[in-house]
Amino acid sequence: MLPLYKGAQEWRQNRQDPNLGLEYDKFIDEWSNTGGETGVRVSMGSDGKRRFYDRFAASPGNYCSGLLRDYRERRHGLLWELGGRVVRARTAWRFVSGLGGSHPLEAGFIWHRTLGVPYLPGSSVKGMVRAWLTHWLGRADSAAAERARTRAAELFGDTETVGMGRLILFDAMPESPPRLEVDIMNPHYTPYYSNPKSNLPGDYYSPTPVNFLVVPAGQWFEFALAPADSRCTEDDLAEGVQLLQNALEIIGCGAKTAVGYGVFGSFQDQTDDIFAEFRKQEEKATLAGLSPLERKLRELEIAVEEEGPTAQIIHATMELYYEMSSMSDDEKLVVARTLKNVWTAAGRWSGKLSKKQADKVAEVKKLLWEA
Repeated sequence: MLPLYKGAQEWRQNRQDPNLGLEYDKFIDEWSNTGGETGVRVSMGSDGKRRFYDRFAASPGNYCSGLLRDYRERRHGLLWELGGRVVRARTAWRFVSGLGGSHPLEAGFIWHRTLGVPYLPGSSVKGMVRAWLTHWLGRADSAAAERARTRAAELFGDTETVGMGRLILFDAMPESPPRLEVDIMNPHYTPYYSNPKSNLPGDYYSPTPVNFLVVPAGQWFEFALAPADSRCTEDDLAEGVQLLQNALEIIGCGAKTAVGYGVFGSFQDQTDDIFAEFRKQEEKATLAGLSPLERKLRELEIAVEEEGPTAQIIHATMELYYEMSSMSDDEKLVVARTLKNVWTAAGRWSGKLSKKQADKVAEVKKLLWEA
């Protein structure tokens, strides 16, 4: 018998787009009956454990992809509103987190509870960056240690002086559901660890292979941080990004970092690329609330910013200049400011100008009270 309801025993064959985290934690179906005819004892041999892990390593890599995509889009919106930063990094070698968590197969593995993907909790990321600042950068001398402790309290908070820090560090999420691999550790001193008083540590013990899941090298993760409140400056945010990058590429994050796990590289600041779409949406909403003339002028300014003062844009300013005669005084003033900005960018506001252009500039200057 299996320690599962009959209906649950058939679930794996019929599942679609599963949450692998819940499956790993809750659905272990490799038990076998070792209790003879009584059928009262179930266990899992090494073959069953390996089959269980291989099932996750053989995953096609698209599990919960829709949920993860929607989550990242919502988080990008939050970071845009907070004025945060987004950095992507790739696993330089294997990465594992939650290895010491409780699990029937001895080795735990941390999954995002609702998204079902491997991740690094924000608390772990924050602890790593704080440790890098205080225990690594602050170890030169006592003065450096004091500066590091003070700065760590300012950025990440403490319970004695500043309270909440200036920075929020978010969960590190994969950009897409990552591939998984099965790793192995071979403890040689199991009897000693089980009963150190009765068993001395010695190489004569047989190794006890223990499998565990890892995220392999080459998988992209997204790290994010944002100001906690108005105390946070641009320098604070930039320093937080730099500390995060240095910590990830040198000491790593997660479990087994002492032997090289959890190190990241290939850092890329994605903030501008991700926020470009939000800027467009914001600009579109702003344009919708403008008058036809204001919208036309703003679109002209945007075109200059994106394309430069092209011949088509200069032609549009000439049309605006001649249309000013039929405008109100307030409208003329607004148009005059735009003409000055565009003509300055195009080199048509000062210096050597044709007589016609010089006359136009003189007329615009009168409207701006610059003549």
